[in-house]
Amino acid sequence: MKKLNLLLVIFMFITLATSNLHTQIRIAFFPFQNKDGDMRFQHWCYELQDSLFKAFMEQDPDGQYYQIVPPDSVEFLLTEMNMDPANPQYETDMWTAAKKLNAKKVITGNFNYQAERYLINAYIYDVRTKLAHPQFQARDIFKSEERIYESITEIIETLLPFFKQNN
Repeated sequence: MKKLNLLLVIFMFITLATSNLHTQIRIAFFPFQNKDGDMRFQHWCYELQDSLFKAFMEQDPDGQYYQIVPPDSVEFLLTEMNMDPANPQYETDMWTAAKKLNAKKVITGNFNYQAERYLINAYIYDVRTKLAHPQFQARDIFKSEERIYESITEIIETLLPFFKQNN
């Protein structure tokens, strides 16, 4: 009887542990697009991607709500596919890369330099439909270069609730 109870407990633990893995959404962070086109601002494509990735990791260090594709995997694949956010083909190639990474969602965005400020947008894209979520979009964040990292907090506050409510 004790063995049966122990086996039942082990079975329930394994079932709960594996079901938790299946409910996690696998997300990949891609470089932002520089809609301005001025190459002086190109470094922000990667700075925003990296800062957003780190902020999401801090929000869920145990991986309870989502599973993040390691940035090295994303970077390796982007290099292998010769993907550059400045290339007009970037958006099309992004879907191929996301599928290769087995991501269900992609978080990325764009920025434009206007009036000595950056106009920043960030989105959660569904890889299957290639559409941005209609509700969870961080749009029209307007920051000076000195305050651009403040946009990460605003993006987190807008996008993170999607993952917490869908778990």
